Amino acid sequence: MKKQVGIFCVTLLLFVWATKAQDIHFSSLNFNPMFSNPSMTGFMNSKLRVSSIFRNQWQSVSKGYNTFLASLEFQPYLSINNKRGFGVGFCFVNDVAGELSYGEKDISLNIAYFFAINREKSAFVSVGASVGRKNWGYDLSNASFNRTGTYDDNITFDELHTWDFSLGTSLQYNITEKKQLNIGFALFNINESKLGYFETSDKNTKINRRYSTNISYLHDVSDRISIRPQILYNNQHKYNELVYGTDFVFDLTGGIFNQQFFSVGLFARNVEAIIISPKYKFNNFLAGISYDVNISGLSKVSHTYGAIEFWLSYAFSPYNVKYKNNKIPCPIF
Repeated sequence: MKKQVGIFCVTLLLFVWATKAQDIHFSSLNFNPMFSNPSMTGFMNSKLRVSSIFRNQWQSVSKGYNTFLASLEFQPYLSINNKRGFGVGFCFVNDVAGELSYGEKDISLNIAYFFAINREKSAFVSVGASVGRKNWGYDLSNASFNRTGTYDDNITFDELHTWDFSLGTSLQYNITEKKQLNIGFALFNINESKLGYFETSDKNTKINRRYSTNISYLHDVSDRISIRPQILYNNQHKYNELVYGTDFVFDLTGGIFNQQFFSVGLFARNVEAIIISPKYKFNNFLAGISYDVNISGLSKVSHTYGAIEFWLSYAFSPYNVKYKNNKIPCPIF
């Protein structure tokens, strides 16, 4: 029994060591701007937006990661001339893996303020902040060991709690209706909370800061076709993630009240995965799928299956709230 406990503890500690330096990430780059950068909270042409995404990763290798995110954001204030406003959002994430469903449950509050920087109100700057609480734990129903609580080597099996403070800023510029530039920078885990299962805090490891930068540019190549190249770069301690590629956007709109877009994205993450991401927009409803084709050294084991994601988003304005012309320049996708 003690051997089982020892293996269990070592597995937990190795898992924590591997995950403490890498935050949760998704392959769908634009499914939830608020999650990617707190400054994008409430930056939209509607009063409310609800979003959700489910990600399944490494299922062909073992009982891999299952990640679910749900968010709600709203825009409590927008000036009469549409030159400034602020947004508030809430985000819940559940991420588990392995036979013991080890992982985290996060809940965060986001606040952002945005304002126009030119008279035409075609360029906006946003600043935002996020504070979140993370609960780290596991399901012991599949575990067997001789005792619970604290192990002989000052290792605790209790649920852990950490806090996360993040900041972000972004620029959204509509050169024309179908030429849009977006640049953003965010800093996550500013406080670098400590995480670990040792009772003495000096033996635990910190959750390193993560620096995130994204650039995208929407450019029309014809009346009905646009391209949107994008780059996302994340750095967290010694880990680097670079996602780059292009969305090919097709305008299927048939009238003023029937706005439709379909896009197909082709991206690469470092040298380990190719991401295929089709998306569909009908008025304020968005839906998409992302599939990771694994091309790393693990492809022989994973059979090229990396991850799959399904996501939905819906924005609306209750109580018949209407926006004036010259709305804030939120991106098409």
